[in-house]
Parts: sequence; C-alpha cells; structure tokens
Amino acid sequence: MRCADRLLAVLAASLLALVLPGCGGNSTETTVTGGGPSVVSLDTPTGPNTTEIVVDSGPAGFSLGSANIPYVTVTVCAPGSATACVTIDHVFLDTGSYGLRLLKSKVATLSLPMIDVPADAASHTAAGRALECYPFVLGAVWGPLASADLRIAGEMASSLPVQLIDDATPMSDPAPAACVNAANGGLQNSVAGLQANGILGVGMVAFDCGIGCRDGDYSSGYTLYYSCPGAAGSACGPAAIPLALQVQNPVAHFAVNNNGTVIAMPALTDLGADIAKGRLVFGIGTQANNQIPPTAKMLFVDANPADPGYLYFSTSSGATTYPYSYIDSGSNAFFFDDASLAKGCKSSPASSAGWYCPATVQQRTATISDAFGTSAPVDYAVTSADVLFQTTSASFATLAGSAGQGASTFVWGAPFFYGRTVFTSIWGQALSPNGPWNAF
Repeated sequence: MRCADRLLAVLAASLLALVLPGCGGNSTETTVTGGGPSVVSLDTPTGPNTTEIVVDSGPAGFSLGSANIPYVTVTVCAPGSATACVTIDHVFLDTGSYGLRLLKSKVATLSLPMIDVPADAASHTAAGRALECYPFVLGAVWGPLASADLRIAGEMASSLPVQLIDDATPMSDPAPAACVNAANGGLQNSVAGLQANGILGVGMVAFDCGIGCRDGDYSSGYTLYYSCPGAAGSACGPAAIPLALQVQNPVAHFAVNNNGTVIAMPALTDLGADIAKGRLVFGIGTQANNQIPPTAKMLFVDANPADPGYLYFSTSSGATTYPYSYIDSGSNAFFFDDASLAKGCKSSPASSAGWYCPATVQQRTATISDAFGTSAPVDYAVTSADVLFQTTSASFATLAGSAGQGASTFVWGAPFFYGRTVFTSIWGQALSPNGPWNAF
C-alpha cells in the first residue's frame, strides 16, 4: 500500500489562509467585539493512555494567531536514553496524516541518529541520506529522517523513524524542484509557515507511504523519499526505502494501546472560544476509557488502494453528494463546495477557494454513508468567517470554506470534533471489527 491522493487533503485549512485577529466583517454583519467563553474544557477521559489537546492561538514564533488547530505536547528522546530528551509543545494533532514530523531546530540538542537509504539496484537507488518530501493540499514539508523515541501520555514508541523538517536558512539539503512543485511552491519549513512546532500524524494506516515507496515506484504520483548520496547540499534522487525505515504512525508502535485513537472535545457556541481543551486517548477497546459506546455509528472507508475513493466515505448535504469525504482533525474547518453559500469574505478572496460568509448562520443536516449501507446524520452550521475572525476566539465549531477541490469532496475538519467523541482506527492493527473506520 502506498500513499494516495488522500494525503493531499490533510492540513488543507491551516494552510489555506492565515487568520488575522480583528478582521473586519462585511456590511450585512453586526460587529462582534468578543467571542464565546475564554476557555472551554472537557477533562475526561483520564488515565495513563490519555493526554490533553489544546486549541489556542498557536506556538511562540507564530504571531498571526491560528484557528482550530488542535495541539498536543510530546517528549522526544535519543533512542534508548532516559535523559537526552526534549519536550515540545504545540505539535499539530492530525488524524489525516501518518508519522511524527518535527522542526529540526526543536531537537537539535539531541543529535538524533540519521537514517540512511540502502542501495537498491532494482530501483536505481544509490545509498545515501534519507530525506522526505511530504506534500499537503497547499504546502509540503521537506527534511531528513532520523530515529527517536517518542513519549506521550504514558505511551512510548522506541526507535521510531521520524521526519525532521529542515528549518535552517539555508536548508542543509535544498528541496528538489519536484518537491517544490508538489508543494505548489510553498514549503512549510518554519513555525510561521507550519503554525506548529511539528505534526503528530495518527491517521488510519501505519506507514506514510508503504509498498510503492518500498519499491521506488512513484509513477502514480509525487516522489516522497529521496536518497542524497553526496555531501550536504548535493543532488538528491528518488529512492526506494524499506518499510521499516519509512516514517510511521507512532500509535501503531505502542505496546498495548496501538490500534487507534479517540479524540474527545467540548461543545462550542457559534462564536467559539478563546481556548478549547479536550482529550486524546490512545487505543480502542483496550482500556475502560476507550470503549466504543453502543450508540456510536461506525463508518468504514474504502480500503482498496486502487480505488479513487481509497480512505473515503460519502457525504450527502442538500441535493449534493460528495463521494470523497473524510473526517480529519488536521483541517481546521469544514471544507466543501456549495454555490448557495456566500463567499467574498474580507478574510479571503472571492475565488474558487476561500471562506464562506453567509449573512446569517446557516443550520444544515448532512448524511455520512459508507459502502456497507451504514449512515449517520450530522448537523452542522456555517457562520460568516468575517464575524468569527473579529472575535478573540481561536476555536470555532462553525467555520467553513472551500479548498477548491471541486464538488466531490467534503472534509469534516476540526469543527466536527467539537461536542463529539471520535474514534479513528488504524488499519491492520488488532480490532473488532478490523479497520479502517471512524466511529462517533
């Protein structure tokens, strides 16, 4: 299994537009001077397999203020060490990607061992330093692979392959042109660009690529892995890389709570909150605090990598059906195309991509369905982005826009998680029933 176009949809919202506090509303809106409550918290479940999620205005070094980005804190150590460790806050929690990716400067004191690509004659791969280009809808991250121990809550993944996002100026190894092109010209190689100190990808699969990258077959998409055989700054070429060396979902490496995650977030008002705090729970059905309630709906995504709907299910809203839909904490809004919703926001251009700014709050109901006939109704609302961005809030349950992906895609981003407990399984791990699926 190799990465598919599904990966291009993660982080769509956070990279779509920078959110400036105090943006003006349009003439049809009432001026808003505040927002919702300053802090809204959900303090359960608790336990050693849980940790806090914080949605706030972002890390130090990002001055514009982020919106709807869930952050966690991780501890990273040199492999096998209990003392050579650093604790890193404001790491972006993303159920739509796979693996731990950290700004290189944040772990510089650890001197983590770098990962090398072995020579592979069949794929014409030369031995060299392993680097990766991991693209999103708008932007990509580029940098070397290293081995590290990850500790979060009471869990640990040992000697985990991770990506170090090269935030040096200039970069040690310049990104190849193919990487820059895949990123639509934008490398997110700084706190300001990433709006985070790193990304913790805890999505539905265990590897960020799989068999295609193992074989060095990039014919159906962009090149993820590169080998850089010369000194720093020399040319890097596409590489075949063994599965064991690829960046991997760290949850799959935990000792017991390794088959998925649970995100529980508090409910918000239409105007959101300055800060929202929730819980990240590791494991599904492995502890008393991560059991799926009998009232939850379980929706399976397409598990055939050869299908265009791989890792998607379907959403119907009004008269429109969006066959390529998914739930993703790494997108900071609902993203879908709907001509009946006004654009032209002052906070984004009136183009194919941008925020929605209806004159009044729009209350809607959609139906999420999978290929096995299971469906679940979902109520959602859309508030003018201009009104929301006038407030002091950083957490919004009613923020929506279009990412310019066409009328076939509906992204249930971060707003979906507010007021819900959402389960994300990891395909191939011990589950009953086996994944990949979401439940809520």
